[in-house]
Amino acid sequence: MRKLFSVAFVAAFVAIGCSKSDTGESTPAPASPPATVAPTPAAPAATAAASAAPSAAPVQKVELQIASVGNTMTFDKTKLTVPTGAQVHVTFKSNSSQDVLMHNWVLVNPGKEAAVAAAGLAKGADAGYLAPGPDVLASTEMAKPGGTVETTFTAPAPGNYPYICTFPGHYIMMKGVLTVTP
Repeated sequence: MRKLFSVAFVAAFVAIGCSKSDTGESTPAPASPPATVAPTPAAPAATAAASAAPSAAPVQKVELQIASVGNTMTFDKTKLTVPTGAQVHVTFKSNSSQDVLMHNWVLVNPGKEAAVAAAGLAKGADAGYLAPGPDVLASTEMAKPGGTVETTFTAPAPGNYPYICTFPGHYIMMKGVLTVTP
């Protein structure tokens, strides 16, 4: 690689080197067009050096705790905030004591709450009333009464993202907004 770089350097020097004028003074020779000097062999080395450099900032880690409120179809927090690109760990606790009130926590694209809930309903109980797809950004498993479930994801682009419970009929009341900041 070093030899190839040296050849390219010498070729560039010769191409833009000096010539003697009739008066004996050195004057620059006309420069060759950039295409005749091939810096291509040196380019991969520069790219490799740039990619080997450490990233500018470490990934921020955020822990979020959220729960259901007793035997209701509500989250105890309806507003959460994280920075974009953060590694987010959500712990969701179901505080229900009734078997008919199982819950999950599902982060979705804005305006897709009903579609995600309907797709989950179509998948049924065996799938935890959740159909993974492009509008599901993160989700927990279905938590049984008194149970705790978790998920980890990378925060999406800045914006406001709804989170819902996809157990049948819950998404209309059991919802909140995750605000992702720049």
